[in-house]
Amino acid sequence: MKRISALLLISLSLYCHTNAQSVAPFKAGDRVAFVGNSITDGGHYHSYIWLYYMTHFPNMRITCFNVGIGGDAIGQINTRFDDDALAKNPTVLTLTWGMNDTGYFEWYKADAQDFMNKRILESYKTYGQVEDKLKQRPGIRKIIILGSPYDETTKFTTKNIYPKKTALFNKVIDFQQASAKKNNWSLVDFYHPMTDINLREQAKDTTFSLAPNDRVHPDNDGHLVMAYLFLKAQGLDNKVVADIAINAESKKVTRSINCRISNVSASADSVSFNYLANSLPYPVDTIPRGWGNKKKQADALKLVPFTKEFNQELLTIKA
Repeated sequence: MKRISALLLISLSLYCHTNAQSVAPFKAGDRVAFVGNSITDGGHYHSYIWLYYMTHFPNMRITCFNVGIGGDAIGQINTRFDDDALAKNPTVLTLTWGMNDTGYFEWYKADAQDFMNKRILESYKTYGQVEDKLKQRPGIRKIIILGSPYDETTKFTTKNIYPKKTALFNKVIDFQQASAKKNNWSLVDFYHPMTDINLREQAKDTTFSLAPNDRVHPDNDGHLVMAYLFLKAQGLDNKVVADIAINAESKKVTRSINCRISNVSASADSVSFNYLANSLPYPVDTIPRGWGNKKKQADALKLVPFTKEFNQELLTIKA
């Protein structure tokens, strides 16, 4: 137990519009395989999601696997799918792909559009093989993730601009969305909300980007935005860490949500009590982590209302 006698502060963040999504939360014992490319492999969003569950549901153990490999297009994902993803015996599997399928320097070829149109048709065909493998596993809950966007509009650099990549990526996103709907699989959308954030912030600062190093890979703040969007899609927003109300005059606890309060005492200028929490606030990192990253996880708090929606620990004292 710990004694507290001060209001736990809540920081307010900017509101971020997200499309209504419905994805079942993880449950005790779930084995979650996050399948993807380098954004999954070298990124952090899945570890942020796991840490949220560990702090907010400390008695509900889940296992999360990073099944991303840098540079993978859907062809490479398909090749390793059985031995890498399915071999982990997941109960839940998330799949994101498309960044590498939509090309880079290929866009400077003389016949770029025709070349990439043919390539993406092959990607769709290969995805069909992954789709068939997943259909054969009814015990796995499938979640299609519409991946983080390629940021074509930021002005922080003149490098890594691949004309028409965004347009083709949009078509891939539409294809993935249609596949999720057709198969009645869950869907989490990173692509559109993150694009909206980029455009909103670039209207104020043209050098802003959630992928500020190469237009492709989100930094730590981008990965917290991704975790925020995933957890929000699971309906976990607006669930308090704890909510305590105490009547100081009567020394009575009038509300104790997700916690246990005992030994209330009060004087003319103070209130104290024992507080046994059922969960903990999510610890937002304030130091840049990971190779090449320059931004902090905490920078995301200016972009999405993570604290307000996921990290409220409330105390009300009535005199």
